[in-house]
Amino acid sequence: MPSTPTRSKVARPKRVRNIRSIRRGDHVEVRSGSEVYYRGEVRDTAPGLGTLWIREDEGNRIAVSVEDFTIWKVPA
Repeated sequence: MPSTPTRSKVARPKRVRNIRSIRRGDHVEVRSGSEVYYRGEVRDTAPGLGTLWIREDEGNRIAVSVEDFTIWKVPA
């Protein structure tokens, strides 16, 4: 009996439509189109301003506006 290949579930980034669902400590990618501009851990959010702050792996702190970029939550 031929065996069927099993697909391993690969966790993929999921687009965030409302930054109220983002919490401190979440890992995100900040994209424009299909290009990733920033990747890091969320340090703070201001949903009323449409802004979140992330700390990149290199230690840089970046303020990101959801009007300029799309936010993608990266599974841990």
